[in-house]
Amino acid sequence: MSANRALQEIEAIENLIGPYEFLSYDAKRILMSLRDLKDALKSMDKDRIRQKINEMSNIEAAAAPYRGYGFVEEALKHARRLSEELKKIVGE
Repeated sequence: MSANRALQEIEAIENLIGPYEFLSYDAKRILMSLRDLKDALKSMDKDRIRQKINEMSNIEAAAAPYRGYGFVEEALKHARRLSEELKKIVGE
């Protein structure tokens, strides 16, 4: 099921950037967005999920200053997979 896979991708991203939540505004903002996305997935609120798909497209821009760090590159891979799963859920 795509929702379970999406939740796994969210967890992977949280594990990678979670330690930086209080060191980077960008990390904190992304983590807050992921928490909101988890709530939307649990209730299967497709409108909120669509909104989060748009926010997920901004992750690459937010990560730009941190590119080259292994954990950032890994988080971006998971973000791409997450975006694919979210699109399956909302039927895009």
